[in-house]
Amino acid sequence: MTFWNKYKNIILIVTLNLFLCFIIVYLSPRFDILTLLGFSLINLFLFILLVKREKKKERELDDKINNIFLLLHSLDIDSSNEEIIDDEFGKLRDEIIKIILENKQIADNSEKNKEILREYTEDIAHQIKTPLTGSLLLIDLLEGSEEKNSKEYIIRLRDNLLRLYNLADILLKLASLDSGTIEMSKDKVSVKEFVDEIITNISDYFSTRDVNINIHGDDFILICDKSWTYEAVFNVVKNGIEATKNNHIEIYLKETNLYKSIIVEDFSRGMNKQMLEKVFKRFYKVNPKSKGYGIGLPMAKSVMEKQNGELLYNKGKKSNSFELRFYN
Repeated sequence: MTFWNKYKNIILIVTLNLFLCFIIVYLSPRFDILTLLGFSLINLFLFILLVKREKKKERELDDKINNIFLLLHSLDIDSSNEEIIDDEFGKLRDEIIKIILENKQIADNSEKNKEILREYTEDIAHQIKTPLTGSLLLIDLLEGSEEKNSKEYIIRLRDNLLRLYNLADILLKLASLDSGTIEMSKDKVSVKEFVDEIITNISDYFSTRDVNINIHGDDFILICDKSWTYEAVFNVVKNGIEATKNNHIEIYLKETNLYKSIIVEDFSRGMNKQMLEKVFKRFYKVNPKSKGYGIGLPMAKSVMEKQNGELLYNKGKKSNSFELRFYN
C-alpha cells in the first residue's frame, strides 16, 4: 500500500484546511505572513495527530487479529478467564471460543472413552479367558481319561461353556443399552405378578439353595419396559440373595403420588462409601470369589436411567436395600 493510498483522507483534509487558510488571508489583508505561518503550524500539528491516530488504530487492529490467531491455535482456553470485549471482533471471538471449547470437550471425551474402552476390553478378556482356560484343560483331561471320569469332565466343560454363553448374552445386552438405539416401551404391568414371576425364576436359578423371599405392599400398575425391567429387577434380587448368608431377602412394593418403587432389602453387611462408588462400575465385584461378572448392578442402573428412573441404595443398621424407582 502506497503512502498516498494509506493517508489519502488525511492529506485531503489538511490540503483543504490550507486552502481555506489561503482564502482567509486573501480576503483579509490584515492577516500577515505570521498569521499564515501560524495556520501552517496548526495544520502540521493536525496532520501529525491524525497520522498517530491512524497508526494507533492499525496497531490495535493488528493486536486484535493476532489475538484471533492465538485463539484459533489454542486448546487450553479457559472461558471463565477470557476477557469479554465488545468490539467489531467480539462476535467472531465468541464463536471461536465456543468452537474451541466444544472441540476440547470432544477431545477430552475421546480420551476418556479410550481409557474406558481399554479397561472394558481388559476386563472382558479376563472374564472370557478363565472359562476358556478351564475348558481347554478339561478337553486335555478328556482325551486321556478313563470312561468313569469322562462324565464329570463333560459336566464341568458344559458349565464353562454355559458361563461363556451367559457372558456373551450379557455383553450383547449392555452393547444394546450403550448404543442408545433402544427405545424403552411403555408396558402396563401388574407389579405383583411381575415380581412373582421373578421370584419363581430366581428360585430355579438358585435351585441348590433354600431361597426365602417375601413380598410386602399392595399391587399397582407399573408403566415400564417389561423385558428390560425384568433384567434389572432380576439382577438386583440375585445380588441380594448372593450377598445374604441365609439367602433371605424382602421385597417391598411402594406407590406414592410422585413415584412407584420396587425395594429389594437384604441382610448383608452392606457397602461403605468407597465400595458404593465402585459397585456401579462394570466388572467390579464386591466379592472377588463370586461367580458373577460384576455387570448386574451397572446394567440395572442403565435400564432405570433409560426409563427416567433411578436405582438408589440405602444402608440401614441391620439391613440394606436397593430401590428401583419409577417416576410417574
